[in-house]
This record gives sequence, structure tokens and C-alpha cells, in this order.
Amino acid sequence: MIIEKLLPQELEDAVHKLMMSKSFPWQWNSENIVPATPDKDIFQMTHVFYLQRKVWSPHFNLVNAMVGYFVEKTGLKIKRVVRIKGNLLPNIAHTEASLENLIHTDMDIFNPANFVSFVYYVTDSDGDTTVFNDDGKTVVLTSSPKKGNCVWFNSKTTHRSAVPKNYKRRVVINFILELDL
Repeated sequence: MIIEKLLPQELEDAVHKLMMSKSFPWQWNSENIVPATPDKDIFQMTHVFYLQRKVWSPHFNLVNAMVGYFVEKTGLKIKRVVRIKGNLLPNIAHTEASLENLIHTDMDIFNPANFVSFVYYVTDSDGDTTVFNDDGKTVVLTSSPKKGNCVWFNSKTTHRSAVPKNYKRRVVINFILELDL
């Protein structure tokens, strides 16, 4: 499901300014999907805000505030935040096979029915998020990166990003939340 304009304008702009800053601390990630075999054609830069019940970034409070707006728009009850991670996927040469390598789920363990993922688009770009049916091949939803919007789905749902072709970069924040059922 796509949510347009998830955040108030002031917070949307603050997140954009932070993550598009020349001084924002991105880390090299040769493996887009973990566990995975590194792909020689595709890499990304990442910034972990929160993982394994630990704050990893001084910018955590800014992005964690986004969860409340997500809850407000969806009506879901959240038990806990599992992960918040920024991803910067550059405009790079790639193969169609590389895009197939990006297909994944966010949760394969525990009870994945209790988890939801959402991808927040920090800036306008191309490099759509594609969500697949259980077969991992049939497309059920495509979401284009538009600043301020997000797409969400069950964390066991197969999905992928695509490499931007017309923009320099695709910048998103990926959230995994455990539901309070």
C-alpha cells in the first residue's frame, strides 16, 4: 500500500536535508541484501539508525519520529521497532540479472506475519520499489520514489528496488516494525 505525504512538511524537509547533506555518514555496502552473494554490478551506501535493539546513529530520534506518523496513517499497533536503515543506491551500470538478485524479503525467521516493512522515499527519483506475489514473479504493486511518500507491506512479502537511471541516486529509509497483535 502506498501512503502519500507521510510526514508534515517540516519533518519531511528535515529528513531530506539531513540525508542529502554532503556530511551525512554513509557506509559502503557491497551486499545489498543480506545474506546474499555480492553482486559485481550493484552496491549501495547504507546508514544504520537502529538495529538489534540498539541505537546506532545520532540521528535516530529524527527518523524514529516517523514511526508515529506511519501508525497514525495506517492504524496499525506497533510492538517495537526492529530496524531503521537508510539506503543510497547510485545510478550505476547494471544487468537485468543484478535486478533479479535484489529480490528478497525483510523477514524470513520468527513469525514474519507479525512484522511490517515500509520504505520511505527521502527524495524524488526513479528506481521503483516492486512488490511481488508469493511466487516472487507476479508483480502486485509498483511504487515510484516520490519525496515524502512511502510504500508498506508485510515483511515476508517478496520485493526489490531498482537502480535509478535518470537520477543520480535513490535515497530511502527502510523500516521493519513488529506488530502488536
